[in-house]
Amino acid sequence: MVAVLAALLLAASPPEVTPLTFEEALALAGRTPGAESAARAAEVRRAESARLSPFVFNPQVTVEPGYRQSAGARGADLRVGVSQTFSLSGQTGARDTTVRAEQSVLDAEARAVLLARRLAIAEAWLRLWAAEQASAQSAQELQLAGTFREAVRGAAKLGASTKLEEAEASAYLAEARLAGLDAEGRVAERRVELARLLGKDPSQPLQATGELPEVELPPEAEWAPLVARASRLPEAEARKLEAWLERARAAEAHASRGTLLQVGVAGLREFDGAAGGALTLTLTPSLFERGERDRGTLLATAERLEGEARDAGQRAAAGLVLSLHEVEHAREVLAALKGELLPAAEEAARLRELLFRSGDATVPEVVLARRALAAARIRLGHARAEEARARVTARFFLDTLSGVPTP
Repeated sequence: MVAVLAALLLAASPPEVTPLTFEEALALAGRTPGAESAARAAEVRRAESARLSPFVFNPQVTVEPGYRQSAGARGADLRVGVSQTFSLSGQTGARDTTVRAEQSVLDAEARAVLLARRLAIAEAWLRLWAAEQASAQSAQELQLAGTFREAVRGAAKLGASTKLEEAEASAYLAEARLAGLDAEGRVAERRVELARLLGKDPSQPLQATGELPEVELPPEAEWAPLVARASRLPEAEARKLEAWLERARAAEAHASRGTLLQVGVAGLREFDGAAGGALTLTLTPSLFERGERDRGTLLATAERLEGEARDAGQRAAAGLVLSLHEVEHAREVLAALKGELLPAAEEAARLRELLFRSGDATVPEVVLARRALAAARIRLGHARAEEARARVTARFFLDTLSGVPTP
């Protein structure tokens, strides 16, 4: 449905196409709404953390005005006191640990969101590049099909071909035209998808221009240690940090119900003019309420998150292994297409056309050969894009594990 709507929109008023290279597309990843808001959330948390007071409780000011009357005098009394509460259970340290955990989680989530968006943009750009290559190949095939039908019609007028062969050539032209329309629809769909990922107006079509990305990977002997460290990838790391955060919150909840000491000073002026002062000490022991209610919920959540973190680590390791396998697989597929299938299809199509001109081949044989050649060329474009995607994905993962900023 998206592809149909996009094709109709572009057909109604074709706007100017905006060329976009692979590097330019990746550079926009950090400015997309999801990645930008995740990074901003981490910045806001960091800025607010810097404003934290070393005191957990606010001071209290007490004013006690009164009136007293005795047998010989009467007048107003006034008592003014200031007190400060201190936690004897380490609440300030527990709070600071929780804040650091919250910051770490937000930072890890921001890295995970950015990595996921870069991977999605890279795949979308490469899919668009392959679709545009297929569309160009379909347009070339349509032109060849039209030329071939005219040649068959000319031969029919001279009696060198039959009505059946002319109909087959016309059917070949019609199928080439339909294949071109399908290719244009896929280009429109993938342009909309890339624009969506980049946060751009989908009515302004993008064009994947420039060369495919060239990335180098470490030798295969170094892959196994990297896979063992896959749990450090941002998504898995974020799940582990979330479990740590819940345990930190549980410790803070327990400390917040711990023993409290309130220290205060008070000044007194009595109705007869006498003045004085007092030191007040108030101890609130942690006898009954120790935060078990909140602490139990938080610790249970931490246990669940630790299990999810282990699952995320296993998924990360499996994803890295699969991406490295895809590099090998895509390279083998590309080599087979470039070294075997495409040269054979090109030679078969060339020979069929030569035989057709000499009268030793039929129209269906030429059509089949040309279709096979067009399919091989389109498949080669997709294979080149898939091989580049596999290498880019693996490179992104390895750079993240090595602490190298992804371009």
